[in-house]
Amino acid sequence: MNGKDLSAAAGRTLVGLILLASGAHKLFSAPEEFAAVIEKYYLLPSEGAIMAAAVMVPLAEVFLGLAMTLGWKVRYAATGTASLFGVFLFAIASTKLRGIPLEDCGCFGKGIHIAPHWTMALDSVLIGLSYWAWARPTAGAWLDGWVERGKP
Repeated sequence: MNGKDLSAAAGRTLVGLILLASGAHKLFSAPEEFAAVIEKYYLLPSEGAIMAAAVMVPLAEVFLGLAMTLGWKVRYAATGTASLFGVFLFAIASTKLRGIPLEDCGCFGKGIHIAPHWTMALDSVLIGLSYWAWARPTAGAWLDGWVERGKP
């Protein structure tokens, strides 16, 4: 594996592990906790939409995190992760533009507290790493490689 492939595989793995940590922490907490965080953004129209997001976002994070970490369907997973981070970036930027004070992004539930401006920077870097994984999908993608080898 050359240097570009190694950096793409490392970036993909880092994105996956961050999503796994974030999603798992929220999945093992009551969904109402994450719903309370989502509510502070004032983006979703109803309590039902907020609860649905509080359940679906952690599931998406874990699913995409596993796909990126294991190197499964890397292009699709990288597109999903970049899109997810784009939504997160939009949500935080919109609170700043609307003057809504946030002490914490809520990204990791109650586990790790990150200031919104640092979260915007982190999301931007993770979008870049997702693109790098998308651009080099076979770089260390061991599950995709394993599936391909098993085909007749």
